[in-house]
Amino acid sequence: MVGKYISWPNVVGALAVIAAFVLQVVWVPPYAATWDMVDFALGVLHFDMYQMQPHFPGYPYFILGGKALHLMIGDPVQALTLFNIITYASAVVPLFLLVKRMVVPSYAVVATALIYTSSFTVLMVNQPMSEGAAIGVMWWYIWSLVAAHERSHNGYLILPLFLFSLLLGIRLSYLVLGLGILLVLYRKWKDGVMKSMEIPLYLLVAILFQLLWISGISISEGGYGSFLRLALSFTNGHFQEWGGAIGAADLSLLDRVWRLIFLNTIWVGGAAESIFLLVLLIVCGFLLRRSPVGNHDMTRLILLLMGSYFLWALFAQNVMKPRHALPLIGMALFLIAGKLFSQRHSRAVSILLTAVLLLQFYHTSTLLYKHASDIPAVYQMADYLEGADRPLVVYTWEESRVLEYLDVPFAHKKVQTYEVFATDAGYYPDREIYVTDKVVQGFKDQGVQVDGFIQVEKQFHSSELIDPVYHDLTLYKWEKPRKEEDR
Repeated sequence: MVGKYISWPNVVGALAVIAAFVLQVVWVPPYAATWDMVDFALGVLHFDMYQMQPHFPGYPYFILGGKALHLMIGDPVQALTLFNIITYASAVVPLFLLVKRMVVPSYAVVATALIYTSSFTVLMVNQPMSEGAAIGVMWWYIWSLVAAHERSHNGYLILPLFLFSLLLGIRLSYLVLGLGILLVLYRKWKDGVMKSMEIPLYLLVAILFQLLWISGISISEGGYGSFLRLALSFTNGHFQEWGGAIGAADLSLLDRVWRLIFLNTIWVGGAAESIFLLVLLIVCGFLLRRSPVGNHDMTRLILLLMGSYFLWALFAQNVMKPRHALPLIGMALFLIAGKLFSQRHSRAVSILLTAVLLLQFYHTSTLLYKHASDIPAVYQMADYLEGADRPLVVYTWEESRVLEYLDVPFAHKKVQTYEVFATDAGYYPDREIYVTDKVVQGFKDQGVQVDGFIQVEKQFHSSELIDPVYHDLTLYKWEKPRKEEDR
């Protein structure tokens, strides 16, 4: 039975998966370069949602995994990243079990490797963010849905209900993937395997599984009332101030669709900003036309989950951050790989498809090394200001959260309005005043003309693919006379 999986493409695929995992473990970056990363790292050290350690909804299973590894690893950032790596690596099992339902056995491992070694996905897994672990659990959840659908005994439904609880306890924004449970319940009822009266029972079990982590968080934060207040406070801020949902973004609906599909999912998610990978993906697209679609039930399930998450990402997620498209990227690659390897190919085509995997692996390894070795822009700014031999105050936007985590020796303050800045800066007549480009842009958005009062002190750069928001950071020296600030 095992012999049918032995082939040279599968051997290459297995080696690619093993090598990718080893490189992920070897090149674990120690940086918490964004507000969210700091939230998670502080949550490992001391869990307190009121102090945004982490922010709502607490991500309890993600933090718990980080705490467990933190017992062996001193750095909470690296502990969280390793938890992501291990959880994502475990997803090779459900990925293979799903893929082998669609492809020729001699291509099952190489198809799995093509999905697993996806450059942008692996890069995001190697960050102290909950998406990495969530993607791993997502594949276990999807596999459990397929397994529950294929088996006549309804007891198998308990597994996807439990795994869905784990998924939301790691990343609540994957809530919409719960439609998969409703689809399986509907299909079982339609096929006569499940009675109508049983459906509410399984929905109740699903709710009870979710209450496991919700109750734990609520108890730790002072009860369900406190948890609800945190939820309302975060939701309001997420959709109105920093979340970037459709109600708060400046992008039109058409711009959001274009960015989500072509930028986030194809260019960044599929090709990881590599022209060569993009060209090979286009070539694979031509090969798809001649390949049949296998396992129609599973394909319909994946398409339902993709469609529902696409709408969710479009209207309720920040399309400026490609990491929010990770489920779309993973499921799209799954369908592409399943169709590409659904029939036997000539030796030339097999070599071409294996070359796609090897090029993707090479690009993935390059990104992993760059991520581990490059210093984030905000860290560069902190080092620069720490080396200054003069008293200073720097006014920032979200960068202040990172500076606080780094425990820098100079004064720094988060500011969002010019009025607050003008008043506060007046308290430091003997210190040099610096502002970041995000602060300057905020002042301009408020109608304050500041170009005549600032000069560029230093510019810092890091990878846009790794950090789409703070990859470029400009530090300005404030030259405006203090007496004018007091007017």
